[in-house]
Parts: sequence; structure tokens; C-alpha cells
Amino acid sequence: MLANGLVTYESWDLKQLSIPSRSLLYQLQPVGIRTPMVESLTGYIERLAEAHCIPPDVLISRIITPLLKQIFLKSRTSRDLRSLFDRATAINGTGNIARDLVQALQKLTLIEDLHLLTLLFWCEIIPTRNLFRTQSAWCAVCYEEWSLNNQVIYKPLLWTINSVKVCALHKICLCLQCPHCQQELPLLSWRSRPGYCSKCGGWLGMNLPVKSASELMACSTLSKEELHSQTWIVEVIGELISSTLSFKSPPVKEEIAKSLSLLIDAVTDGNIAEFARLMGIPKNTLWMWQTGKALPVLDILLKICYRLEISLLDLLKPEQLAVKSFTKISHKTFRRSPTLRASPKLFDANQVQDALLAILASDKEPPLTMEEVATGLGYDRRTIFRHFPDLCRAISAKYRSYSKACHTEKIQQSCREVKQIVLKLHHQGEYPSEARVSEIMTNPGYLRYKQVRAALNETRRKIGF
Repeated sequence: MLANGLVTYESWDLKQLSIPSRSLLYQLQPVGIRTPMVESLTGYIERLAEAHCIPPDVLISRIITPLLKQIFLKSRTSRDLRSLFDRATAINGTGNIARDLVQALQKLTLIEDLHLLTLLFWCEIIPTRNLFRTQSAWCAVCYEEWSLNNQVIYKPLLWTINSVKVCALHKICLCLQCPHCQQELPLLSWRSRPGYCSKCGGWLGMNLPVKSASELMACSTLSKEELHSQTWIVEVIGELISSTLSFKSPPVKEEIAKSLSLLIDAVTDGNIAEFARLMGIPKNTLWMWQTGKALPVLDILLKICYRLEISLLDLLKPEQLAVKSFTKISHKTFRRSPTLRASPKLFDANQVQDALLAILASDKEPPLTMEEVATGLGYDRRTIFRHFPDLCRAISAKYRSYSKACHTEKIQQSCREVKQIVLKLHHQGEYPSEARVSEIMTNPGYLRYKQVRAALNETRRKIGF
């Protein structure tokens, strides 16, 4: 205190503080970034929805969709969401849907590098054909261990890739059906939740004490050789996924072509036909890949790498492949299955004609297709058609008529089922929404037909909705 009775206080800095940006959604950190077991984007969406105590359909339709640049959904109705869920493989893939969703989620959460939860980085060299499985797959033991250790339950990107059939850690096949309701599960749906069945809500982990490694190997239906190749595939794809940040720029398809040329020169001295025969690949197809006119699918790349004892990363770096020694591999003897040329078979016109007439007169259901008829007679379908075009057309028309009648009957059956479901839900005091009805239907895909949807709307009108 000063002599005049005044008090001196510490000075205040009145400079305005810089407040960091706030995210609209929780800054939920992805699991396993820069590791082979990195989380998938579909699984991240499920965890993000669970963290906000809302189902994935609400998160997508009300929060994510307004930020999408591309118009993937014409509206936010359950029908349009179903079309997105049916294309859920694209969310983890290499195209515009994955890119747009990554950008939207990064803006909502302010989390960077969400593209690492997809295969966007490899879009130039990995075709999407047969790349992802259309249904969920998981390791029940992994789920159980994560739960017992209080770890995050999530869906790794590795499990969504079609080539991956086993869990490399536990040496068992990935599960493809819920152990409670025995149904296959979609990659993403209205009520998806990591570790739980989206149909019945059951826990997907192994509700038993964790088994020993030897017991787990006994559970596998794969042979020892198949298990070895599958374990190698998992390790190689995992290495590829975790190495994204080691590349200065995304690899381009010209590098695949260059690597294949190096392999052909090293293994068969530039003989494309011999290399194609050793790898079990059509020569023209291999030529298209070598010249860069087309790209091999992931399964073919894995097949080549496995036989030549190299990794996918080696194949993507021609400069490293050029210094690799293939002396041992070039002299390796691949097992070849001898193909004996079949002797020509004489065409018995009278016998074939009698058989076709008998098939046309038969009342057997379902009727045979022309492909089945040709296989049964032991002749090529085109050969039979060349001799008896009218009879072949009549058999095909008979099968089409039967298929059309079956289709009509299934639609009518779905209409009756929808009416019963709506009335049952109404009796239970539950609103018969389209999403709820489709969950109970035996074949929910039939809701896409206008007759079934008309039956749904008509029944809801009758009960006052």
C-alpha cells in the first residue's frame, strides 16, 4: 500500500485471446492410424454416431449429407439412404463418394487424415472390381479381447477387403454371419454399431474364455497351405495400408506396368507367354497390363507377388524391384496341371431333338435353362442352337415364363407380408415406418417394387397414418 492510501495491483493483459476453432461433432480420434489395423471409414461413422447417441442414419441424413459436394442422395428419405447403404463399399473405396465423405467428416470433426481410413491413396493402381466384400466380416476373438481389455471396439479397414479371409493374429477365418440370428450383416445400415449385430443386436464377440493358439487353429476350416497363403495376404495388405505416409505421392498405374515388365524380363527373359503360363494368366490380359492399357485387380497382384515371393510394396516401387535378385525364382518349377485335349464328339441330331422335345413336354419345375440342357446332353449350347433354333427358343421362353410367374408370386407374397407387419406394429403401438418394416421383412429388397410400396402406403392409410 502506498503512502497516499492507494493500492497497486498486478497489471492485466487485455489483449484478446485467440480461441481455437470448435468442431460441430466430437473430435473422435480414429483407431489404428498408420498401422495395418487402421479403422475403416464405415466403422468410424458408426462410432461417431454412437458417441452422439444417435443411429448412423440420423448422422448421415441430418448432419453429413448437407455438407456433401456431390449429390449422392436426392433426398434424406429412408429410401435414398438405403441406396447409399447398399453402396457402402464405396465409402471405404477410391472414388468420389469416399473423397466427399472424408472431406465432410474432416470439416465436422476437425480431424485430419481421415482419408487414411479408406483406400483413396491407392486410387490410381487398385481397381475397385471385387475389391471389397459387400457384407461385414469380423474376428470374434478380437472383439472379445478388446472388450475384456476395455479397448475400443471398431471395424478395421482390413476386414472389409475381399481378399482377406482370416485373422492373422488368431489364425481363424473371419465370421460372416451373426452367431445369434445367423444372418449376414451389411457394412453400414440404419442401426449399425461396432461389435453388435445390426439385425438382432447380439454381441458378435466370442462369449467364451479366449482359446489357446493351437485350439484356435483347429477351429479354422482352411488347410495348412491355405492358412499360410491367407496369413501372408493379410500381412502384405496390412503392410500396404500402413505404408501410405511413406510415399511422397500416390503411385500411378505406369509403375505397375513398369514393374511387370521388370518381372517378365527377370523371370522368363522377356517371354510374356511363358510368364503368363507360369502365373496362370491369359497372355493378352498380361500384355494389356504390361502396356498400361488396363490394371490388374488386387487378387491377381497378390497371386503374382505370392508366387514370386515379393510384397505389394516391392511391386509398387520399380526402382527397388530392379535391384532384386530373381535367380532362385526364375529356376523355380511351378506345378502345372496337364491339360489333355478332348477328342471331338459327334453330334447325334436325332437324340438331341428327342431330348429337347421331351424337355418341352415335361411339367417338371423349375424348368431347365438351355445352359443346363446343353450341359446334360454334353454339347455346347451354341451347337445345339445351330441345329434346332426353334426348340431352343421355346425352352428358353418356357423358363422365362416360369421365372416371371415366380417373380410375380414373390411380389404378391411381399405385399401380404407388408400388410401383416404394418398391422402388427400398429397393434404394438409402434409407428410402421418404412425402415422398421424393412427390418422385419423376409426379403426387404422387394420394397423397391412399386406394388409392395403401394401395399405399404395403402395399409398405413387404412389405419390412420
